[in-house]
Amino acid sequence: KVLTFGVDRGFLATKPKIEQKKVNNGRLRFLTEEEEYEIVDVLEASGKDDFARFFEWQIDTGMRPIESRHLPKTAIREDPTHGWLVDLRKTKNNYPRTLWLTDRAYKAYVALSDENYPFARFTESRIATAWKFVREALNETDKEFVFYLTRHTCASRLVQRNVPLQIVKEYMGHRNFEMTLRYAKLTPTNMLDARDALQAS
Repeated sequence: KVLTFGVDRGFLATKPKIEQKKVNNGRLRFLTEEEEYEIVDVLEASGKDDFARFFEWQIDTGMRPIESRHLPKTAIREDPTHGWLVDLRKTKNNYPRTLWLTDRAYKAYVALSDENYPFARFTESRIATAWKFVREALNETDKEFVFYLTRHTCASRLVQRNVPLQIVKEYMGHRNFEMTLRYAKLTPTNMLDARDALQAS
């Protein structure tokens, strides 16, 4: 926007080309259930129960942290047939969606619902501090071990548990299938399932 403003006002002749760092999608890490339990244990053992609940919320909803921060209590409601759900109206790409909550996600919400915006307290700096603590406690040195793995983990688990890609796309709020396929990292078990499907009876 600044560069466009500069060109429009004659301060710049043309917009300079800015090289964008390409993301390597060859390896997209996600958390195993064992890693997840270990992280929760480390957080709870150090009295960081509220962050442990936020971590669980993020894994089970796959929401972007900024989406959670802007979520008012009024966005959580109960459907008489299917249980608790959350209506996301303010999203990164202006793509509203509704998610049904797991029991664990709902319990996390209840534990943190003492304010009108239950997750607003989890600012970028607070997440960075808590995640640095987790990294050090687990002696984790992998550069891909970042808090955003919660979102990668949610999408990967949906795919690994045979949720159709169209549903995964809607659940995650992706604009297109290309985004969804980045998360569709299959485990060796899935590959064995594929072989068994082709195996003669």
